[in-house]
Formats: sequence, structure tokens, C-alpha cells
Amino acid sequence: MLPLLKSIPNVSLYFIIWGITAYWFKRKKYKFSNLYLIIGLIALLICTTSYFPKKLIHTIEKAYQPIDLLQLEKTEKYYIHVLGSGTSLDENLPASINLNSTTLTRLFEGIRVFNYLENGILVTSASAGKGNKSQAQVSKEAAISIGVDVKRIKILETPTTTLEEAKAFKKEFGVDKKLIIATSALHMPRAMEIFKDQGLNVIAAPTDYIYKEGVTDYNGFTFPSFRSIELMNVYHRTKLKEWYYGLTKD
Repeated sequence: MLPLLKSIPNVSLYFIIWGITAYWFKRKKYKFSNLYLIIGLIALLICTTSYFPKKLIHTIEKAYQPIDLLQLEKTEKYYIHVLGSGTSLDENLPASINLNSTTLTRLFEGIRVFNYLENGILVTSASAGKGNKSQAQVSKEAAISIGVDVKRIKILETPTTTLEEAKAFKKEFGVDKKLIIATSALHMPRAMEIFKDQGLNVIAAPTDYIYKEGVTDYNGFTFPSFRSIELMNVYHRTKLKEWYYGLTKD
């Protein structure tokens, strides 16, 4: 079911379906055809100007603030679990370049937290997929390449989903460990729910924010663009995965 969700029809396809039905209603001269067309055009405008997609994304991302390192007990042993999000396996490239931008950002945040702690353990995860080397291993190699002590890195090479990552951590390390998970801010609420449902004592370290409010960031209305449609797709997929987990969890 999850692979189907990952390839679920996107927002663009919904508007194609709307356009076809609007044309059909108009030809059949249904009384509500004009109203149907107007509602669809308004929805299209909402989805293709960045203001609304960004605001919707912000409603999810604001659930957890960036981790406050000063609130951590520096000498305690924490496990910092960097959740996977994709990698390439080009043998001509360094591991850090093979990681996709999302995974690399998550790994950077995990290492930032790791460097603050005196007894932290960095955990990377995710399976090999179609290749012979797991994403967990590539992330480990990338961490080593920038100075992380190999003796303080653990890997979980079998997970393919967030739920499997949580279960793998629980199986390998138990539920009594102090755990910090580093993942994208948009993914964090679902990840926290999944890890907590496994009985894990977990702290959020969100990163990879899409919605930002810096002086160089513009979050107002823009001309319609495919970029805005993709932002709406990102929100759409996030909510679908959230709903799916809520319906299927034990």
C-alpha cells in the first residue's frame, strides 16, 4: 500500500480531471457548470501561488522547534538517529555527494547535535534499495569523511520506511535509550508519533525547513508556477502518509 501512496496522483492530475469534467458539464449544459468552473479556477489559483502551499506546510513544520542543545545533558549518552531519505550509488563520487539534499541536511543536523555531546552515538539507517550498498552505509561513510569517529556510529541497514526505522532501532537498542531523531521538519510530526508508538523515549531535532521567515525569504503571493504546485504536492503527500499511518497502525 505504501508504494502506491508514494506514486499517488498528484495535484496536477486532480486539476486535469477537473478540467475534463468541467468541459463535459459545460457541453451538457448543466446549471452548475459555471459554478463548478469558478470553484475549480479558485482552487487552481490557491495551489499555484506560493502563499497558500507555504502556509499549509508551515502548519506542519511549526509543530517542533529546532533542538535546543543547551537543554541536553552534555555528558549523557544519547543516540542520534538520522532518518534516511534517499541516495545515489555513483562509485566515482564521494559519499557526501551521493546523498540526496534531504538526507545530507538531516545528516548535517545529526552531526551538529552529535558534536555537542560528549558521549553521543550517531545512528544512520535505510536499506540498499536497488544497489549493493545501503543508504545507512553511505551516510556512515559521509559522516566519517568529515571527522565523525567510526567507533561512535551504528547503522541499521534493513528499514525502508519510517515505521521500519523505529522498529529496527527498538530491536537493536531497546526502548530505554535517550533518543534524538534528526529528520525534515515536515516529516517530524509523523516520525515522532511513530517512534513514540514504539515506546521509545524520543526528542525531536527537525531540519530541512521549507517555510522560513528570514529577511531574504518571501512568503507572499506570487504568479502561478509549477514550483508552487510541487509545494502543494509535498503537503498533499505528507498528509496522505499521516492519514494512512493513523488508519493502519496497531
